[in-house]
Amino acid sequence: MRFVVPGALLLAAAFALAAIDGRDCLIWLLGCALGLVLTLSRFGFSSGYRRLITERDPGGIQAQLLLAALLVVAMGLALAFGAAVGLEPKLLRTPLSLPFLGGAFLFGVGIALARGCACGTLAATSRGGWGVMVALAGLVVGAFLGSLQRPLLAAQPQVLSPVILDHLALPWTVLLQLAGLALLAWLLQRWRGRSIGSSPVPYGGAALLALAATGVLLVTGEPWKVLWGLAITGAKAATWLGWNPEASGFWSAPARMALLQGPRPWWLQEAVLLDLGLISGALAGGFSGGTLRWRGPGELNPSDLMRRGIGGLAMGFGGLLASGCNVNAFLGGVMSFSLHGWVWIIAALLGFATALKWSGPGTVFSWGAAESSRCQPGPSMESNGITKNRKGGW
Repeated sequence: MRFVVPGALLLAAAFALAAIDGRDCLIWLLGCALGLVLTLSRFGFSSGYRRLITERDPGGIQAQLLLAALLVVAMGLALAFGAAVGLEPKLLRTPLSLPFLGGAFLFGVGIALARGCACGTLAATSRGGWGVMVALAGLVVGAFLGSLQRPLLAAQPQVLSPVILDHLALPWTVLLQLAGLALLAWLLQRWRGRSIGSSPVPYGGAALLALAATGVLLVTGEPWKVLWGLAITGAKAATWLGWNPEASGFWSAPARMALLQGPRPWWLQEAVLLDLGLISGALAGGFSGGTLRWRGPGELNPSDLMRRGIGGLAMGFGGLLASGCNVNAFLGGVMSFSLHGWVWIIAALLGFATALKWSGPGTVFSWGAAESSRCQPGPSMESNGITKNRKGGW
């Protein structure tokens, strides 16, 4: 019964969008589905990284590998049969460079400091609180600042990322990528710590996320992305403060200028609408699950807010340098059969592990013993053996 009110609000928004454009309605609903799954399932990106590094528990990463495998199959089917229905999926081919590696490393540092990745921060609005809002604001500002550096990146030495599909037929490409994912899952299982118990692996959440992300691919023709919508939002907010996009080498391009000043409102741009849908779905899931809190006692700790804000800035800025986050750069790269997805996740995990060591007990960025394993919002945290923060943070 608790879902009746938020569900009715989501449907009302969907009907309003359908009156404008049916495609907008679909994108909104897909974003809501992503937010609901991230909030109500046990699936989490940053929690998987943390448990792998600190506990040698690969369960969360294996669920992410399942998600990647399902998206590889979805992309393969879209490439094979999409032309028949007018679909031309976009494959991501991000060049490799020092800024790319540095950006991915910085994004990993930001995950540790903000206590979640970009989509995890959006989904964490399901629990509310000032800490989440500060991290989200940092993401928006960081993504905008990172976008301003994009013209400088073009002058840096780059190496084209190898794409398997350029060398093999589509069936063999899909099989090779799936074999690599399966091998990695097997190696992680062999490396699993002996003291790790049989904690549940969120395969169901991975499957539902794959279904929603496949819907995004079919509707937009591109892999699911998170940071680009935040960058557009940050740029639009900057114009309200007097910033002139014509002074930017990146935003002055006609196509990007139209995102900010065109006849179509900025919040109806695909990437922004998808992010707004994710947040709305997360809020609906948090309200129905009883986890939504506006503020908890003791949450206004200055060092905690500073850590989260810096983490959000690092993720936004680094993600724009590295052409995406763990959703767009890693999953999007893997499902596009490009090496850059694997390079990105290695660099990001190195940054994440470095930040974990740097933010140990006694430092200004310390997590604290009770907080060290909390990364994914939602009621499933307690059922997954993770301690929920009773003070309203996440």
